[in-house]
Amino acid sequence: MRGRGLLLGLALSAAAVPAAAQLAGTLDMGAGTYRPDRAIPGGIASIVPSLSYRSGPLELNAIGVYSDAPAGRWNFEGATAAFLRSPALGFLRFEAAGQAEWTSHYRVRGTTTFSGGVRAYLTPGSGAHAWVGRYHGQASSLGARRPLQRSEFGGSATVGPVHLQLSVANTKVDRSLLFEPTTGREDTLTTGPLPGGQRRVQRVVLTDAVFSGSWRIGTLDFAASLGRRFSRLTPETTIWGLSAARDIAPSLALVAAAGRSGSDPVTSVPGARYFALGLRLKVGSQVTAPPPAAAEGSSAAAFRIGPAVESGREIVVQVTDAHSVELAGDFTDWRPVSLSRWGEHGWRTLLPIAPGLHRLAIRIDGGEWQAPSGTRPVATEFGGEVAEIVVE
Repeated sequence: MRGRGLLLGLALSAAAVPAAAQLAGTLDMGAGTYRPDRAIPGGIASIVPSLSYRSGPLELNAIGVYSDAPAGRWNFEGATAAFLRSPALGFLRFEAAGQAEWTSHYRVRGTTTFSGGVRAYLTPGSGAHAWVGRYHGQASSLGARRPLQRSEFGGSATVGPVHLQLSVANTKVDRSLLFEPTTGREDTLTTGPLPGGQRRVQRVVLTDAVFSGSWRIGTLDFAASLGRRFSRLTPETTIWGLSAARDIAPSLALVAAAGRSGSDPVTSVPGARYFALGLRLKVGSQVTAPPPAAAEGSSAAAFRIGPAVESGREIVVQVTDAHSVELAGDFTDWRPVSLSRWGEHGWRTLLPIAPGLHRLAIRIDGGEWQAPSGTRPVATEFGGEVAEIVVE
């Protein structure tokens, strides 16, 4: 019941929170097949709510995955994360992060994980990042608390309409092994020592290397990932995922996903093969007020950043005959942000932007990243262009 109550709270909060452009939410509902490594396969129904809030250097994320299999075998996995980013120090930026994860299962004890750490970013050019991070925490699973350590490094780049990323993560976690004097059998599900048994702590080290990419073509969003898990104590596993989403209405999309996930040594959730098909509802208030009339041929009407208010700065782009418009800049860590329709040819969003010199670019209908009309274009190291603007 705890997982179902939290799921409902996440879904309703996105609709109940007052409108703010920093708040974005989705609700995925679907059905498919699920073949876990150490459980009975079968059909499954799932609900996945997610929320993301950003204000200045602070970012908060939350996601829940509730699935229901035949015979009432339900599972819930939830995660929340908070990020606090430092101002840019030339090409360098730091980020402090905290994360909590938990699971609930039908007739099986759930798990909890808390971790925190620091990540350093290097941004050599627009749309390109490299990072290294270190995290420490504690996991509670199957009646035992275990220390957790994670180190990671990676990089990402945006090349035309494609965003590419490579990450390598090394995870160290202790697990408790219980041996019986007569057989030496390992029993990881026991929460206490058996009479005459001997408990030994073993450190598991896993390394995950994953290459992923995402891109948008018109009203279609695609994502793909391929990786490999390496470990001396567990079998090596190839992990992969494919997903596609097509907008069928301004706030509704058809989604499909398939893949192979690896087991989680921290929460003891087994790996699985899966396929799902469903609908994605984009929740949150939409801007309905019409834009002010713009003078014909005015460059200020083509692109405009408004003054700072409590909810952020208003960004308006005038684009004719577009189905989708995205914006990315140094103030979004070059993560694409979808703009909402605003009037006949306008696209709008609200984002926190500090005063000073900034670089940004827009993408229309999943095409090439470019400087908005009416701004000064600057060539990048990857053969594209961005706009360089001064925000007062």
